[in-house]
Amino acid sequence: MRDKERVKQKSITSYTQTFTCKPYFSTGKQQGMALLAIVAILLSVVTFTTIITSQSVQQYYAIQKIRQETVSSRIQLKQHLKEVATALRTKSISAALNTTSQPFLSTTVNQESLSGVGQQSLTHYEVSVSHNAENIQYKANFLRYPALLRLPTAAQLFSWDNQLTHWLFNRSEAELSAAFFPNSATASHCYNLVNATVYWINGDCVLSHSDLTHTSSSAPALLIVVDGDLTISANTHFFGLIIMLSTTTATHELHLTYSSSIKGAFVSNTQLQQQIYGLLTPSAQVLSNLQASTHIAKIIPVPGTWYDIN
Repeated sequence: MRDKERVKQKSITSYTQTFTCKPYFSTGKQQGMALLAIVAILLSVVTFTTIITSQSVQQYYAIQKIRQETVSSRIQLKQHLKEVATALRTKSISAALNTTSQPFLSTTVNQESLSGVGQQSLTHYEVSVSHNAENIQYKANFLRYPALLRLPTAAQLFSWDNQLTHWLFNRSEAELSAAFFPNSATASHCYNLVNATVYWINGDCVLSHSDLTHTSSSAPALLIVVDGDLTISANTHFFGLIIMLSTTTATHELHLTYSSSIKGAFVSNTQLQQQIYGLLTPSAQVLSNLQASTHIAKIIPVPGTWYDIN
């Protein structure tokens, strides 16, 4: 009996142990399912976040590209506007637009002729440029004026004036240089001069007939001789304005030979030795033609007239 009871007891004990294990595995399974669900949710969140981030990055780069293109277009427009203004210094509107024409850019120029003090020839320009593909437009006003602000006085033709450069160009001698005159021909002598309207010569200058065949009363020239002597050879005729500048204490010479002439004006900032055997004819008309020439014109933006139109 006791053995049977032991056997029975063992059987019961074994049964009981098996019975208590079932809830354990069931709970583990539930926990595993819950963990898988959490992992799935996390993966979904990560996937969603990745998609949103990717879209945001794409949008960011798209916006940056648009911004860069806009900045590039603005720079292109500003540069184009400056190029048009530079071309208008010496060219007509049609020639300036043909020279600076660019695809995808539209340019409009309005012109107004003005008269300054002493009948200066002034030109006012309103330049508008726009981009055909983008809603960007710039507008600015410019004034073209003569580098020769004033004409020599009658008194300056027959004597020297140490304030000459201030009167003519509103510049001191130290501030005045060849760079002040756009497209000037600069040399250390006058042999075989190229065709030009403005000559800046450092040193002695001997002019011959062949150097001035392109000049006339209607197309005069500006000759500036710095620290040198000037000789105008026989049968040589100069039309325009001659300026002799001295930056030292040395005395220089003007030699106008027989059968040669100067029509316009001759001036100096210091006393010279003069040997004038030719014809010196003052001419206000020749000087006015020189002042009105676009070859000695300068152009500046009018302050406060730059507009950014979007």
